[in-house]
Order: sequence, then C-alpha cells, then structure tokens
Amino acid sequence: MLSVSSIVGSLALYERFDHQLVSSKKKIAGNLLVDNDLLGEYLLGQRTREIATDPLISSMMASIFTNPELVRQRIVKYYLRDYFDKYEIIVTLFDAAGRPIRGEENTVTLAQLRKRLLRAADSTDQENLYLIRGANSFSTRRYVAFVPVRTPAGATSTILLELSLKKLTAYSVVPELLVDQKFFQPGLGPDLSYAGYENGHLVYNEGDFDYTNHLDLQQLRNPRLYDPGLSIRGFHHLAVRGPQDRTVVVTTATYSFGDWLANFSFLFLLHSFFFLFCTGFYMVVEGRYIDVFRANFSTKIQLFLNLGIVVPLLIVSIATASQVTNSYKRDLRRTYERRGKTVQENLLKNRALLADSASRTALIELADNVSNLTETDLNLYDAHGQLQVSSQPLIFESGVLSQLMNPQAIAALAEQGQPRVLLTERAGSLSFNSLYLPLRATAQAGHPGTVIGYVGIPFFDSEKDLDNKLIELISTILNIFTVMFILFLVLTFLASRLLTEPLKLLTEKLKQTTLTGQNEMLAYEASDEIGLLVREYNQMLLKLEDSKQELATQEKEAAWREMARQVAHEIKNPLTPMKLSLQFLQKAIAERRPNTEELISKISQTLITQVDVLSDIATSFSTFTNLPAMRPERLDVAPILRRCVGLHQGGAGTGGIQLRLPADADEGRYVVFADENLLVRTFNNLLINALQAVPAGRKPVIEASLERVEASRVKICIKDNGMGIPEAVRDKVFVPNFTTKVSGSGIGLAVARRGIESAGGSIWFETQEGVGTLFYIELPLAPE
Repeated sequence: MLSVSSIVGSLALYERFDHQLVSSKKKIAGNLLVDNDLLGEYLLGQRTREIATDPLISSMMASIFTNPELVRQRIVKYYLRDYFDKYEIIVTLFDAAGRPIRGEENTVTLAQLRKRLLRAADSTDQENLYLIRGANSFSTRRYVAFVPVRTPAGATSTILLELSLKKLTAYSVVPELLVDQKFFQPGLGPDLSYAGYENGHLVYNEGDFDYTNHLDLQQLRNPRLYDPGLSIRGFHHLAVRGPQDRTVVVTTATYSFGDWLANFSFLFLLHSFFFLFCTGFYMVVEGRYIDVFRANFSTKIQLFLNLGIVVPLLIVSIATASQVTNSYKRDLRRTYERRGKTVQENLLKNRALLADSASRTALIELADNVSNLTETDLNLYDAHGQLQVSSQPLIFESGVLSQLMNPQAIAALAEQGQPRVLLTERAGSLSFNSLYLPLRATAQAGHPGTVIGYVGIPFFDSEKDLDNKLIELISTILNIFTVMFILFLVLTFLASRLLTEPLKLLTEKLKQTTLTGQNEMLAYEASDEIGLLVREYNQMLLKLEDSKQELATQEKEAAWREMARQVAHEIKNPLTPMKLSLQFLQKAIAERRPNTEELISKISQTLITQVDVLSDIATSFSTFTNLPAMRPERLDVAPILRRCVGLHQGGAGTGGIQLRLPADADEGRYVVFADENLLVRTFNNLLINALQAVPAGRKPVIEASLERVEASRVKICIKDNGMGIPEAVRDKVFVPNFTTKVSGSGIGLAVARRGIESAGGSIWFETQEGVGTLFYIELPLAPE
C-alpha cells in the first residue's frame, strides 16, 4: 500500500510538473517574441510629461551647481518605480546647449548621442520615445526617451532616459528581490536555454545548450516540437511560432528517473512515517504496545535486521549531508574570497578616483565596469562606512538595505585589521552573504597604507545556491536511503523465511508427535544451532519410543492387575453367600434334620441366583473388552431412538417416556456414521438408568429428544426427574466398574462413552441433586 500510494503520488507530481513546465516555456517564448512593451510605452509617456513639469527638477537643471545624481534619484524614486523596476535605467542630463551637465570635455553632445541612438530606432506612439533595435529581433528590449525641461530662466534643458530590460545574471537576485514577477521577463536559469530563429536560421541563443549541433532544421519542422514538445538526448524542447516567420525554442533537461525516484522516496518515507506514527499512537491508546514484544520469531528477525540497517544508514546519511554541506560552504567561501580579491585589485588600480569625492559620475562608471567585469554586485563605502555608489542603487533607494556599512565589518576591518570579513545579512525575507574588503592608499615603506574606503560584495545567490545543493544532496540521499531500505526489507523478509523454515518444519513434526503412532525423524544435516536442535529432537524420539514400549507394558500390567482386582471383587461377592449356604446344608445333613429336602431346594435356588450374577459379570466384562471391534455404518438416529423408547415404555410404571422428534425426523436427515449395536446399547443403558434414578414414591417423568445443532451435528438428550448425581461422584460417572447401584457392573456408561467418542461424537451430563439429570449425546452427521 505504501509503495503503490507513493508511485501514484510521484506520477501525479510528474504530470503537474510537466504541465507547469510547458506553460512556463510558452510564457518565456511569448515574452521573447514580443517587440514592444505597449503598456510600458504608455506609462513612460505619462511619466516623461510629469518629469518635464516637475518644478524641483526644473530648478535643479538651471543651477550650475546641480548634482546629476540627485536629479537621477528623484526621477527613479518618484517617477520610474513599480512597473519600471524591471528595467535598468540610465539618466543623463544636458544643458540648453546640448552639453552634459558637469560632464568632462570629451563627452559626446546631445546631438551626437541622439544621432547615434536613433540610427537603429523605431518611433513609438509616444512623443520623443523610441525603441532601439538590436542586432536581431530577440535582443534585450531597450527604450530611449528625450525629456525637454523648461528652466525658470526660459532655457530648455534635456533629460535622456535609457531603459534596458533587466535579465537575471548568474550571480545576482536583486531583480527577484525588488521586481514584481508578473512584469519581469524570465531570465536565464541554471537549467534553462532558449534560442531564436528567423526564417529557419539561428540568430540568437542563451544558455548552455548547443542549438547549432544538437537541434537541426529537420527537427525544427517536427510538429511535436510545438505541442507537446520534443525530448532528444536528455533535453526537452518546446517551440512557439511568432510573426514574421520567427520561432523561439525553449530547452530544459528532461524529467529524469532520478527526479521521479526522489519524489517517490520522499512520499514513501513520508507515508511510512505517518503509518508508523498512527500505528504507534493506536497501540499506545489501546494499551497494546506490549504486543510488539510478543511478536513471532520471524517478525523479530525482520525487525532487528531492519533496525540494524536503518539506524546506521540514517546516521551515515546525516553525517554525509553535514560533511558535504560544510565542504560546499568552504568552497563557496573560497570562491567569494577569490572574486572579492579580483574586485579589490580592479578598484585599487584607480586609487586616485576612489580618494576624489568630487568625481561621483566617474566613480559610478568605475563601479559598473568592475561589476560587469567580475559579474558581481558591489557597494563602495568611504572610510567612515557611508555608501558612495552601488552597482544596484535601487536596493538602497527603496530602503531594503541601509546606506551605512555593517558595523561588524567596520570593527573587523578597521579595529582588528583583518584583510577581509564574510558576514551573513538579511534583506527582507532573503538571507545572503556579504564580503567586505578594505581599500587602502599606496603602501609606504613598513606601512600598509591608510584605508580610503571599503568595498562590500553582496552574494544574493548564496542561500539559493546552498539550498539547491542541499536539495540535490537530500534527493540523492533519499533515493539511496529508500532503495536500500526497500531492498533490505525484501532481503530481511527472505532471510527470516530461510532462517525460520527449519523451525517451521520442526514445529510441524512436533505437532505430529504422538505417544501411540509412529514418529518420523527429521533429516537436517547442517551443523548449526538448528541442526543441534534437530539432533536433540531425534534423540528425544528414540527415547520416546523406548518410553512408549515401557509405558505400554506397564499399562498392560496395570490393566490386568486392575481387571483381576475388579473380577475378583465382583466374583467374591456372590461366592460368600454360596459358601455359607453349602456349609449350612452340610451341617443340616450331618444333623439329619427333618426339613433337609426343603433346605436343599431353598439353597439350590440361592445358588442359581448367584450363578446368574456371576454370568452377568462375565458378560459385562466381555462386552467392555470387545468394544474395538465395531462395525460403523450409515444410520438414521431417529428410528433407532424411537425403537429404544418404545421398548421401555411399558417399564415406566404409571408414568411414561416422552419422545420429542423434529418434524422432518422421517425424512432421513439425521444420518450418522456409527455402530448400530453401540447406539442401541447406549440408548437402552441411558433410558434404564433414567428409570432407575427415580426414587420410590415419585412418578417417573422421562423425556428423550432429538435436534440438529449447527449445520453438521445432531444432539440426543435423555432427561429424568430422579435424585441427580451427587457432586462427590460426578467425576467418576464414566470410569469403568464404578456404580452407585447395588446391582450392576459399572461398565455401561464407560462402554457408551468409548463407543460415542470412537464415532467422532461426545457425551456429557448436567445434573442437579434432588431435581434430575440430563445426558447429552452429540454426533456428527454423515456427509451426503
């Protein structure tokens, strides 16, 4: 059940993943096929008109002491927020003459820049807003806007806005932190590649997949490539057609067996834990937890073997995960330090620029150049820890991060003199690592140089990388753990079966061991503990055979002694009056008494009576010893019982024997497999005993009945209203030669019991002193 439910869950997850993957690929391809951002153009047209009429911007543009950074910050912060967060924004200011405000001499003029930008630009529906065409139609979307600003003096200055659509880089997640994802074009992920085709020719591609060699034009014409996608050599491709004979192909790695197995492993272990928890909770609540320790030997073997495997496997898995995680963190730290050193060296090549606080524009360009060169985000701080410039200023302008340097970094670098410090910081819900390094002036002899600033390098992707590595590691461990766990479950099951098979054989033989029949020895040649047990069992059988022979001999001797005692006792009773009578007759003859003939006649009658008693005793013992020679046959109980009751009806005195038979008694439905003479003898014996049990002066009420019990047995009941059986002698009723009557051998009930049990039935009684006794006979019905 656990395996089946986990397999079904894994398949359902695969179907959901496949559906979402196709949907995401279509969305990515659709974004790449769109040329214009129509909503963005409309909003940008509104914002540029608002910027042109902003009095504060107008006054700052008119001042010769204008700080372009303040104007840029106001434009970005108040006019290009929210929707435009998905764009990289560059703001350039030009005076009325078309020269850059506070620019250097070799900076291009507005006219030159306008001519260069509009050379490959298309106009939009908004005034002074243009879409810049790239080398191909799949290049990153880029807009330029020329915003004329009228100063209070009546001159017209110009603000140039350049907006380039952001893409996620391999080492930055700032857009993920700041940008609404519904507006953002999906960037290049670690397992995603895409390519653009125009007229069947590859013109653009991103990612690691080699479209030139591994996706030919024939496959591009395959209809399955467009829906539902095409899987080739471990990669899944989905293509979307656009206008002007353009096609975008998005590629990801296929959903591998390892991914499915990871889902199966997780669900299997989750279901197993839930099942064990519910089972344990139920056993604790019901108080049946002790039953765990009473399991059979096979279950205990499986339990202990699995525990002996699972516990070490769990410990090894945890230790491996911890070791790999620590190793990855160390490697990540070394990577950070190498990249930080590269950034530090590039910045120190421009020490003079770092020390000049007036050249802010040049410092921004320096930060951007180093950031692009090293593919990192960086923040430059002055010697007091105040932010000067950042490659991602938006994150500070939005208030997500403070513009003051981490005080722990200041303490470590300035006070403790450490060459670098790596700290863990938080921005909202995102946790990331930041590396801080000092920027020093040119070293003097014997002096490292004073600190002129600091550089902070935030690695926003650090937690994501670590999480991805941990997910990979945990998936691998789960797969290994689950496969080994299931494998060991099967192995322990087979091992328990193999180990307990000889024990089961021994158990079966022990069940068949009898004191009367022939016992077979076990054939097991192994020299292990079970072999030792088998040898002892065989030795026990040899001793048992000797004991059986000795016991049989003793039982025979005891039976003969008991029989001799009983026969002697029974014969002795009539011999005594016979001897006395003969002695009295001898004495009368010797004395020549006149009534000798009368005495002879009287004594002869007494002797005949005693001889009849001796004959009855001999007949009873002969009957008891001849019981094994029975001849069972199919008999209908109902007519036999009716015949026996009719035989004794006349001897019931003034009373009678009531016979109660079922309505279908004459249909032959009460057929048993027994000896007819035995049944007749047993019924007669019970009926005679019932009549004789009624004391003098009480009207006999005897009842005989027949009924079916369950579906395959018949029960006969003989009830009397006699004196009942005293409690002291109830356990001796079926013992041979026991009787409570003056006349009788005590053999009748013993004969009845042996005969009924030999026919597969049973006989018992219920009695109450002074009220009466009920004798029950139950026999199995003969099969049809």
